[in-house]
Amino acid sequence: MEQKTIEQKVASAILEKPLGSIEIDGRVYDIAPPSTATLILISEIISTLPVVEKVPKDKILYSVLHNAKYFKQLGDIAAILILGANHLVEEREIPQEKILGIIPRKPKKVFVDVKSELAEKLMYIRPSILNNYIISRLQDMEIVDFFVITTSLSEANILKARKEVER
Repeated sequence: MEQKTIEQKVASAILEKPLGSIEIDGRVYDIAPPSTATLILISEIISTLPVVEKVPKDKILYSVLHNAKYFKQLGDIAAILILGANHLVEEREIPQEKILGIIPRKPKKVFVDVKSELAEKLMYIRPSILNNYIISRLQDMEIVDFFVITTSLSEANILKARKEVER
């Protein structure tokens, strides 16, 4: 596989060129490139998930059954990782009935929540596949670069000269 230059990566991200595609329930979805906006949306959802403590192996079944109801957001996370922050909603045209059965009407334009549609479909795939997909997409999200940016800025903020107030 050809190695991309940093300029090519930036151009692909800005132009939102898909990284590939995935077929789910008969529909092909473009896989969005990593973006800070997508990472922020994922972080917001993850922050709402309950904390699941480590349990002994013989209690895993009970822990999963007890907590599964809280994890519908896993479908949202996977859907956002596929679609990216800019493609969660799309405009679609719905054909309208003809006037008097012969005069065509303009199609009606509606906005559709593609993220919710896809998240619902993702709830019906095997947990192992969902797990592998989420983990692999998170690895593609350039999290290390995001971490470097945020820690560098935090460090710069800590080192910033402070103005002392005289009393």
